[in-house]
Parts: sequence; C-alpha cells; structure tokens
Amino acid sequence: MRVLIAGHGFLGKRIAEELLGAGYELTVIRRSPAEVPASGIKFVACDLMQTSPTLPKLDFDLAVFCLAPGVRAADLYRKTYCDAQVNFLKNLNVTEYIYISSTAVFPEKAGTYREEDGSKHSERAEILLEAENIALSHRGCVLRFAGLYSAERPIYTAAASAYTEDRLVHFIHQDDAASAVCHAASHKLHGVYNVHDGNPQWRSTALKARGLPAAILPAGEERVISADKFFATGFKPRYASYTDGVSSVSLKS
Repeated sequence: MRVLIAGHGFLGKRIAEELLGAGYELTVIRRSPAEVPASGIKFVACDLMQTSPTLPKLDFDLAVFCLAPGVRAADLYRKTYCDAQVNFLKNLNVTEYIYISSTAVFPEKAGTYREEDGSKHSERAEILLEAENIALSHRGCVLRFAGLYSAERPIYTAAASAYTEDRLVHFIHQDDAASAVCHAASHKLHGVYNVHDGNPQWRSTALKARGLPAAILPAGEERVISADKFFATGFKPRYASYTDGVSSVSLKS
C-alpha cells in the first residue's frame, strides 16, 4: 500500500517508522530535503504553507497530515492547519485520509467532553475545528490527540512552582499516537475520535513521576475528555499511563 505523509517531525517520524514496519510504501513531504535519507522512504521537499507539492504520478492508498506550528500564534495556526492542508489535498487522489488534530478544541472547564462537544471557545479552537472540517469534507478520519510525549520529551520539565493550579491532564505516548494512526488506517475509520491513553492524571502526579518538586497546588477544573469511541474500535495503548510511559525507554520494535 502506498502512503503519503505530510510532516516529518516529532510525531511524523514515528508514524513513518510504524507504517514502514507494517510494510507500507512511504512518500513523505517535508519543508526541506532529508539530510540523511531514511531507508525505504521517498522524500518530497515542499513548504505546504506556500504551495502544493509536485508528487510522483501515483495513486495513494492512505494520506496522513501531521504538521504542527512551532508557536501558538493564530496566523501560523491557520497557515499550518488550514492553508497547508488545502495545498496538501489539492489534486491528491487518495483512498483513505487521516488528519491529526488536538483536544485543544475543548475548553478548560469542568465537565465530560465527547467528540461532538468541540467548540469555538478560543481563536485557536476555532481554527482547529475549521481545519477538521476540511478533513471531514474529504471523508477523513480526524484523530484528536491529547498531550503528546515520550520518555525523551516528557512535557513536564519544570517544578510545580511554574504552575498556578493542579489539573486533570490527558496524555498519549508518541509510540501509541503512531500506533493509533496505523489502527485507524487498518480499520478504515472515518469521522472524529478523541485519542489518549485512557488514564488522565493530575498534574501533581505527572510532576512526581518526573521526580520534580510538587508543592501543593490549588485544585483546578476537573475536565474529562472521553476517548470511549476510539477504544470501542479495539485500540489498546502500549503505555497505560503517563507514569508508565515517561519512565520507559520507547520501544521501536
């Protein structure tokens, strides 16, 4: 099966490894040519925020869009998620499409949030939902990932003094995020899915797992994001919690 991936960063590289290991034939779009060509991957240099790529004259079985902005700025969000996605999909003949989104579409307020509860509570969320609708108009599968981390990039690197309140936080390990993409591809999923490890933890617990000073913080909003819909498709994460994943060496096999 032929796969086209937009993005080869923290998550894109891991998705490529996972799909390559599953026997897929990969073409990856990145802003600049690969410094060291990865075995089995064809690279196409293109800045999708500016233009559409010149691709091999091939039909693709699967396309995956996983670009992410370097900073949280509205104009960059729109260029990255909306403009680049439109350029990516232009003239693309593909059977299945997976778009990587974020649980930031849900407000930081108490309550239980399911897929249909995404809202334009901020400019960032509004742009994310607009980008999701672009994917859905192409019969895409939208995977909303929670806090993405690995043992090497654990998210929490500062002591509790950097935070003003305790919060219930949702996570997904980098390896499990890549596995979720493969799962969605193999099951030919469509529509929107929230994705995390199923075990949200309080920020204070995450800090302790990192061995960081965790002073007593005032309790914040108990926001719960439901991933029941994705789990119902049979997905099982390798790392059951942030505590498990942050203390383990990522398994690449």
